[in-house]
Amino acid sequence: MTSQGRRALGRGLEALLPQVGETASGQIVLVSAARIDPNPFQPRRDWDQEELQALADSIRAQGLLQPLVLRKHSGRFQVIAGERRLRAAALAGMTEVPAVIRDADDTQMLVLALVENIQRKDLGPMEKAENFSRLSGMFGLTQEEVGRQIGLKRSTIANFVRLLELPESVKNLLGSGELSMGHGRALLGLRTRASIERTAELAVRRRYSVRQLEEYIRKQSSSSGRRKPAPGRSPEARSLEEAVQRRLGTRVRIVERRGRGRIEVEFASLDELERILDILGVRT
Repeated sequence: MTSQGRRALGRGLEALLPQVGETASGQIVLVSAARIDPNPFQPRRDWDQEELQALADSIRAQGLLQPLVLRKHSGRFQVIAGERRLRAAALAGMTEVPAVIRDADDTQMLVLALVENIQRKDLGPMEKAENFSRLSGMFGLTQEEVGRQIGLKRSTIANFVRLLELPESVKNLLGSGELSMGHGRALLGLRTRASIERTAELAVRRRYSVRQLEEYIRKQSSSSGRRKPAPGRSPEARSLEEAVQRRLGTRVRIVERRGRGRIEVEFASLDELERILDILGVRT
């Protein structure tokens, strides 16, 4: 990552959001809502209309108690933080909103919007996955650096980004809330796209919990192994192979002969390899 990118990310929420005493010093101003554009890097795709309406009702009764944070852009303003409040204010019929004007570049716009939503737990698993990947790709950050900016472990970032490997139909199920991140992680342990899609549809239809889905996948893997045992392998080796597969969440093959052999662990991407190494306690 460039030094410019690091400096931009070095200014956190506290550097851009309103500070104590700004109301008294007159730094909060009224801005016409018609001149405010959304954050172009807003990670949220879906907005809960019932929640927005509830907030709008509160704004009608109490006013907008927390100002928006805006930046000037092409003669207008863009939201740095507070787009949910802006949408609710519009529903409440407000034509002007209180705001604090800050300088912010595109890097900060994305990071702050992402942090704000994550801290409020407003983002779904696929929105997080896409935006963690976006943050890494746009600004050349490693997953560890993304984790430091967002306040999450590197392994957590890796687990979210791995969800992008799922088939599109399954991503949609996670995006709609019919499946959770835990379901997605369990499904990634399956070998083929068709089996992932088929099992995801079954999990939705039967309303499997994550634990139930993991158990279903384990049983399917075990039964497949019993139907086609590898010749010359001991039952102990096959049992160990299944145990390691469940622990690592990916296909594992133990090649064993006369008490000696090797372990083969499959991975579909470097991110998945990092996840496996993290489980094994290997620092990367």
